[in-house]
Amino acid sequence: MIKILIVINSLEIGGAEKLLVNFAKEAIKYDDFEINICSLYSENFFQKELERTGVKIINLNLKYKYNFLGTIKIIKLIRKNNYELVHVHLFPAALFIAISSFFVNKNIKFIFTEHSVENRRRKYKIFKFIDFFIYSRFHKIICVSEKVKESLIKWIPQIESKSIVIKNAVPVNNNIINQKKVYDLLYVGRLEKMKGLDTLFKSIKIIKNKYINNIKIAIVGDGSEKKFLLNLSKNLGINENITFINPTYNTDDIMKKSKIFVLPSRYEGLPMVILEAMSNKLPVISTQVGGISELIIDKFNGILINPDDVEGLSNSIIILLSNKNLYDFISKNAYEIVNKEYNISDYTKKILNLYKQLSEIK
Repeated sequence: MIKILIVINSLEIGGAEKLLVNFAKEAIKYDDFEINICSLYSENFFQKELERTGVKIINLNLKYKYNFLGTIKIIKLIRKNNYELVHVHLFPAALFIAISSFFVNKNIKFIFTEHSVENRRRKYKIFKFIDFFIYSRFHKIICVSEKVKESLIKWIPQIESKSIVIKNAVPVNNNIINQKKVYDLLYVGRLEKMKGLDTLFKSIKIIKNKYINNIKIAIVGDGSEKKFLLNLSKNLGINENITFINPTYNTDDIMKKSKIFVLPSRYEGLPMVILEAMSNKLPVISTQVGGISELIIDKFNGILINPDDVEGLSNSIIILLSNKNLYDFISKNAYEIVNKEYNISDYTKKILNLYKQLSEIK
């Protein structure tokens, strides 16, 4: 049996976290692997869900982001449990593991999953040296899309030979029951500037003024922009059209009650939430950024617009709401593509095969 430790910042709601949860629930079916999950911080929305499946969760309960005492805890954890592989998601978990790698068994293999095409560190050249150090400590770097790999190698060309692409995936919903539609539009995700919700709100104002006065939108999530977005909706006169909903583990129910999923991001890797929407036969309108343009073919299995294109977004929403043939065509194609190319069972097999290959290298 191969013993694996997966390290992530937390098990709070997010794309990387949801991918890990889906993977762990699938991987538990395989007897050849023992998987433990370590979270650095105490925000662990998904912990109980994972524990019910039998996955062991270790919470380091670090009190602040760059508490480097976490490296000591990680070193002790790895030594005590004799892990053969350590798989890391997100920063600063990657930094902690890179440091820890110097103080554990040299035969342990380290893997990192890169989720985004962009981060704040890439704005400053000094961080290139830090990132080079971090990535150099990993034997393999999994990129969640071709665009993520392309941007990473552009940032640090030296790691190209050990970078591979294994695209994000979701459980495919095989039991879709049509429900009464409560919302015309749905957004699920963090309420942050990079998600482009200000663009969505401005487009809703256009739609309300010109086309559909009573259009209904659900915004599911939380984040630093929530107060700004609440005020923006009031200033635009669309606050009565928008319902803000707290984050939830299971978004399937609200997706079934919605007509269109919208993600107007300014940059992305390969968003899990788009895959979830498509697996629920929910047509998606999103931006041509990151791995989204690899996933969505415009007017075939979704609609693509440019970031910050208010008119383009409002027009796309009206087209989908008014054209049933196009709506049904996109919904069908979206579901089939996710089922064929982004299925969590296939993703899990690829990851476990990588674990096995690395564990056999001495």
